[in-house]
Amino acid sequence: MNTAISARLVKLIAEGEGLSNERQIELWSTGVYSFLGTALGPGEAEAFLRLQHTFDEYKQHALRIGYLQGLVAKAEADASPVSTDPAANVTAPVVATGSTPSASSRKVFVVHGHDGEAKETTARFLAKLALQPVILHEQPNAGRTIIEKFETYSGDIAFAVVLLTPDDVGATATAAEELKPRARQNVILELGYFIGRLGRTNVCALHRGGVELPSDYQGVLYVEMDAGGAWKAKLAQELVQAKLPIELTGLLDG
Repeated sequence: MNTAISARLVKLIAEGEGLSNERQIELWSTGVYSFLGTALGPGEAEAFLRLQHTFDEYKQHALRIGYLQGLVAKAEADASPVSTDPAANVTAPVVATGSTPSASSRKVFVVHGHDGEAKETTARFLAKLALQPVILHEQPNAGRTIIEKFETYSGDIAFAVVLLTPDDVGATATAAEELKPRARQNVILELGYFIGRLGRTNVCALHRGGVELPSDYQGVLYVEMDAGGAWKAKLAQELVQAKLPIELTGLLDG
């Protein structure tokens, strides 16, 4: 991706973040689709369009903005990889820092909402597989904003596990009284980010509590965090498929 395309995507992201009604969002999405088809090809345009959240236009919008941010981050990292040592980035402006992870990377970013038990259970399981779970609030701030911190610590990630838990409720305009559990908007945005940054096959979304899910998106696996723990074997399978160097004996410990 050349710098002109990246710059245009950054501008489209900024425009999208300022929208406040569904008609504006629809027109913006049409413009992004057209641009992606021209600049990156019909495959990328269709990938953007397939990012849908049937019951919530605004969460769908967040998902698509996150996806574009991930594309820009990937392009910048591929073009000019930098050190992933947090200390090396304290004084410099941080914009999608970090290089493309090596084939032996064990870092897995855990995107989460307010469900602390789901977060801790997932992180412990990843550690048993000899992987390195990365949880944003556990990393040092080093004077960075939340956005800078996210971009820094997501730079050399090999895989992302996104926890869709019922932290919010919402309803459609036609059935305003029928509130349903939903994941937080920032979680949906980060799901889109990692789809764009890492590719669909390196992202797994775990869900619980009957939370509304984005519409089926080819290549992204949605796994229910069942009480029996079958989700662990399914997640491990996805990690193997993504070629992460995991320790399978971790499955024996539950």
